[in-house]
Amino acid sequence: MMSTQQPAFIFPLVIGCFTAVTYVFFVVVYTVQPTEFIDEIYHIPQAQKYCDGRFQEWDPKITTLPGLYLFSIGLNGPVSWVLGRKLCDVFSLRITNLVATAFMLSTIHKLLLYLHGDKVDHWKLMLSAVNLSLLPVMYWFTFLYYTDVLSTLIVLVMILLHLYRAPNAAGAMGVIAIIMRQTNIIWVGFLFVHLAADVLGAKVLKAPVITFTDVKMLMKKLKKIAHTKPHRLVEVLTDVVFDCFSYGAVLLLFLLFVYYNGSIVVGDRKAHEATVHIPQIGYFCLFYLLFSLPYAPSYVRPFVKLCKKNMLLAASVMVTGIMIVHSNTLVHPYLLADNRHYTFYLWNKLYGRFSFVKYVMVPLYMFGAYMVHASIQNRNFIFKILFLGCVIASIVPQKLLEFRYFIIPFLMARLQNVSNSWWHLGIETVYFLLINALTLYIFVGKTFYWEDLPEPQRIIW
Repeated sequence: MMSTQQPAFIFPLVIGCFTAVTYVFFVVVYTVQPTEFIDEIYHIPQAQKYCDGRFQEWDPKITTLPGLYLFSIGLNGPVSWVLGRKLCDVFSLRITNLVATAFMLSTIHKLLLYLHGDKVDHWKLMLSAVNLSLLPVMYWFTFLYYTDVLSTLIVLVMILLHLYRAPNAAGAMGVIAIIMRQTNIIWVGFLFVHLAADVLGAKVLKAPVITFTDVKMLMKKLKKIAHTKPHRLVEVLTDVVFDCFSYGAVLLLFLLFVYYNGSIVVGDRKAHEATVHIPQIGYFCLFYLLFSLPYAPSYVRPFVKLCKKNMLLAASVMVTGIMIVHSNTLVHPYLLADNRHYTFYLWNKLYGRFSFVKYVMVPLYMFGAYMVHASIQNRNFIFKILFLGCVIASIVPQKLLEFRYFIIPFLMARLQNVSNSWWHLGIETVYFLLINALTLYIFVGKTFYWEDLPEPQRIIW
């Protein structure tokens, strides 16, 4: 039996405790690394230029739009005015993500309540929200001045507004999300197509579009209307345009930006040229498996049973995966050159060192894919297709293996399914805390030097 809602003060108390603990981590990171680190050498000077009002100056090495810097000015500006001094130092700018992570917890909690509040104990939803907010790759960048935490937060707020049927506000949030990171246009497109399908279903089928059969029926009826009642088709399409106007306007504005800019990337385009890198899907599935490990044992038996039942299909998928890995594994120069990231060691000590490893991993990719599918299996056909398309669009064009690219796809899938087991949720909490503590320990304790830099170097995600 599902318990009643918590007292009103409980969740603010949880957010306060979460933020306090995060602040302790934050101070530790700042104490050992008070200067700019890795990508911060671009982000922090650029934010400081904006703080000084030099908005016309831009570092060509930066590839994202200036949303992070504008947000920092908006956050620190009023405080600076009250204190009578400018807050644009490393500590003050990094605080941006500390604030964002507190709102991240609140937003994830609201999303879980909307999606599962009538089926899952609210106390479990609260713990699940804490767990997802502790997702190690995302949580780590709370302590540095990167775009990932704030970008992810804005996307999740956009989705929350969409669920609460506020498309205009969601569209406005979509603009902000794109200014944070251009690839967020993919999730604006996700909401646009999802809403368009809902509108078409209501106008043409008088029912939601849920299954593949519904999609076929919808297309059949639209074709019939086009032949017999063209004016009715115009009315239906007008309704779609009107109801989806906010998302459509954002998509159109983005296309104009790409046309004017000549690329989705601003600044250094050579390092971020689009490509076709299909093994990224496998890496994402492995990422999903790694950070859903407490739940993995319960999926092993169904996965094996499914493979035995469809042995030919399973064998075909495995062979296809091996062929793709063999012919399409791409290695970005950054992956081989920068030993301050875990991916460097993953590749140089494992994938790149033993050629057979990348083939042996294919069954794990398949198992991870099965877990992703299991997480979204209760959603309708449109959602599943859109999710697959958006994951492919967001990661396959990327040549660089970078765990941060997987954060939003991971959260999108995990939000669709919440465990009803205190045991699983508790293990997940401990698991994420241990990973985050180990990450901090390595960052603080494992230092080394580059020949061309006097400062000690450290390892991060």
